[in-house]
Amino acid sequence: MRNLLAIKRLFGYLIVLGVMVLSLPLPAVAVSEFSFRTVTVSDGLSSNIINAIYKDERGFVWLGTQTGLDRFDGVHVTSFPQFAGQTILSLAETDSINLMIGTDKGLFRLDRRSEAVKSVQLSGQVVRVNALFSDTQADRLLVVTDHGLFVFHKGEMKRVLFGDNAFSSENQLSGIAKGKEDDVYWLTSQGGLIMYDAASGKSEVYHADAERQMGGSRLFSCLAPSGDRIYLGTRNAGMLCFDLKTKTFSGFPGMTGGDVKQIVIDESDMLYVGCNGGGIQVFNLSSGERVASLLHSQGGKSICSNAVYTLFKEKDLFFVGTYMGGFCYVPVRGSLFSVYSWKGSFDTHGLNLRTFYIDEEKGNKVIGTRDGLYFLSGKSGRVLRYTQKNSVLRSDIILFVAPFGEDYLVGAYRGGLYVLSSGSGNLSFFGEEDCFRTETFGGAAYDREGKVWIGSSSGLYEYDPQTRQYKLYNNRNSSLTRGSVYSVSADSRGRIWVGAGGALFMYNRQIGVFETDLFPEKILPYTKSVRYIYEDREHNLWFCDDKEGIVKADAGFTRFEHYTVDDFLPNNSVMSVAESPDGKGLWFATQDGLLYLDKETGARRIFSVYDGLPGYVFNYAVQVTSDGTVWWGNERGLVSYRKPDGKEGGHCGNACPPVITSISVAGKLQQAGSSLMPCSAPFTEEITLSGSENNIALDFSSLNYAEKNTMLYECCLEGYDGKWKTFSKGNQVSYTDLPAGSYLFKVRASSWPDAVRTLKVNVRPDYLLVMGIAVVLLVCVLVFLMVYTGVFRRLLPSKRTDGDVTLGDKQPDAHKEKYQKSKMDAETAADIEKKLHDCMAQEKLYLNPDLKLQDVASAVGYSVVEVSQTLNVFMNTNFTDFVNRYRVELFIRRMQERDASKYTLVSLSEECGFSSRTSFFRSFRKLKGMSPSEYMKTRGGKSAE
Repeated sequence: MRNLLAIKRLFGYLIVLGVMVLSLPLPAVAVSEFSFRTVTVSDGLSSNIINAIYKDERGFVWLGTQTGLDRFDGVHVTSFPQFAGQTILSLAETDSINLMIGTDKGLFRLDRRSEAVKSVQLSGQVVRVNALFSDTQADRLLVVTDHGLFVFHKGEMKRVLFGDNAFSSENQLSGIAKGKEDDVYWLTSQGGLIMYDAASGKSEVYHADAERQMGGSRLFSCLAPSGDRIYLGTRNAGMLCFDLKTKTFSGFPGMTGGDVKQIVIDESDMLYVGCNGGGIQVFNLSSGERVASLLHSQGGKSICSNAVYTLFKEKDLFFVGTYMGGFCYVPVRGSLFSVYSWKGSFDTHGLNLRTFYIDEEKGNKVIGTRDGLYFLSGKSGRVLRYTQKNSVLRSDIILFVAPFGEDYLVGAYRGGLYVLSSGSGNLSFFGEEDCFRTETFGGAAYDREGKVWIGSSSGLYEYDPQTRQYKLYNNRNSSLTRGSVYSVSADSRGRIWVGAGGALFMYNRQIGVFETDLFPEKILPYTKSVRYIYEDREHNLWFCDDKEGIVKADAGFTRFEHYTVDDFLPNNSVMSVAESPDGKGLWFATQDGLLYLDKETGARRIFSVYDGLPGYVFNYAVQVTSDGTVWWGNERGLVSYRKPDGKEGGHCGNACPPVITSISVAGKLQQAGSSLMPCSAPFTEEITLSGSENNIALDFSSLNYAEKNTMLYECCLEGYDGKWKTFSKGNQVSYTDLPAGSYLFKVRASSWPDAVRTLKVNVRPDYLLVMGIAVVLLVCVLVFLMVYTGVFRRLLPSKRTDGDVTLGDKQPDAHKEKYQKSKMDAETAADIEKKLHDCMAQEKLYLNPDLKLQDVASAVGYSVVEVSQTLNVFMNTNFTDFVNRYRVELFIRRMQERDASKYTLVSLSEECGFSSRTSFFRSFRKLKGMSPSEYMKTRGGKSAE
């Protein structure tokens, strides 16, 4: 007896051990890389119990929860109060408007345009709807319930029963799937597997061997057909397979127990089984082997609960609905860009790359980061890392790597200059002098003679590899007036370009002088902090500024263009420029993303994390290898791009425009059916605002379900905005105090500039305000007339001559009296006036936006009181108007000198000394009597606004 008990215990332990082994995560290929993002009630869900997940044809993901209906757009969750408190069990759409919703209280139809809800009568009693299937090709909706099947076809409803009565186990249906033949459907029930031919009305029920194959249970819960098999889930006995040819059941060895809620088979023949309590089990259908177990774990990016109730998988989309855990999904990532990893032993994911060099001849890669130097030896296959702790490095921040004969030159931040041996991997100082051990070295370039020019914190080094001698140029021994050199570049004409703090220099070899102020006055301010210089195939030079965008100069240095975010850049901090291998386009790496510009058409595309970038922030390093791959140093890894099939820059395939997901007016979220928005936001094409409620905010989404806030959007309100605006974060734009008029709102994802969503926005005049202003003006006119008439009558006798004196003759006396009160003689006033004009014309004090009266008084050598009296009494103006007149005149000249369409009024006004948009527009209108745009049109110019 004791032996029998011991044997039973042993078998019990073995069973438990087997279950534990089956529950352990197994290695897999693609599925092992799943990283889930979780959404719960704290993010807006109506409940953390998710019963159904459905993706409609527009791309919205709909969620049926225990207490309501929600919609997810990849960013926000929207709950529909019409279904508050209802348990949603199934979802399906019959067309682009109607969404069918199965609940524990019956079937409902949601009109997604008007958001109106209508109950669909199935029978005389409340029927629980467990599943829905919309066969749009056959114009058929099949409703799976606890009391049989209901079929809607061509406007008629038909009830189909499979057992003796409506309450038999065969009519307690749970799931449905389309068969291989037309009009054939397979259903699961508590009484077996059912085949139903909708055309003939015939059906057949298949029963499994309950004792041998299902552990005494016939409770089928779900199904998924694949080829000649149907995979069936049960409530407590795992899975079975049904052979369509032999019409027989067999067990599924990998799942012999458990409550299976849903089965999904993807395009790669991977089978996903959602279990209530067992997470997600993943099988390879070809081999029948289990390849992974996706289980919940604390603190990781795993599924949000092991109680999996529903699954949805479509290509890259993978959603999981759970019991009490909310839902989670795998954020979609594009594959246009790759983050470099090497032979499974080294991965640059997460590394903040400052610089790198790819030696194609030797197969080596040298990578500099904020945390040390890496050497990947193609010959030995080794990966060596150098830090302050294990090498001669005196700083772990590596700023540049460059070839140096057979070896590599390495510069560090406040850590010196080094030579890395390409053969042995030995790292040593460049020289024994202290400067090569302590200074910051930021870049290097080779000239025509093979000499190396190296930028440092103490100046510019010229090194001759033949003689091994060097020379240092700095502000003490040369015309290089700046101490720190940030960038060095040599162009095809032999010129050495030096970017230093506050200036850009060009070394003139003929006279041995560093020349500066090489650009015209209108371009010079944008070349003060150049960090990268690039020469393209046409020998144009591109000067990348740290804050002011990029300046393009032609080969002859006669034509210049300045580009900023107002033109096409995603950010004014441009880190590098690289030409595409085919020469048709240019890549711009910035601190806010990567942009590709087609040189022929001007088409552009801004790339985001959704396209495969690991992060938005790039550093100065870029390299194009012989195989056509472009490489960049990114804050999160070494990024590469290789032209896919199609156009350069990844312009392949079709894209849908973003969807407007919500509209708020005057701070109030609009609901479908309101006076301003009869339709729901995704269906709204035009909206009209009143003059008193002229503030609007719009949310939008590309419905791509990438990581939150990783899509770059561009918006433009035609008639209000001058150009497209790029949003690196967020998916909302708002406009306040819109003037009366008609506008066209446009939004697009920067990755797909041709896919644009539009919305007409009309703003009616505020008639009450207009009437009020009219009444006030009328009263003012009447008062003026009354006052004027009274004054005229009092002065009328004065018009009679008194000898030779008239009223007009007394004006000089009034001016004389004012002059006498000023206590200033005419000569002094004239001298001050002349000096005021001279200092403005010559010293251009008005360019200082913070210019004060005290500054001007000091410049002309008179007191503040004297200058003020001259302006007010003798020049009949004030200090502000006097200075702004010079600024306005300069603005007009600048507009006539350049192509105004490339610049905004605000940027030009700032160049002319105005401190803000408001002061500029106010002063211009005051001095010219019209707005800047109106003024330029009268002069035949083109507005930049």
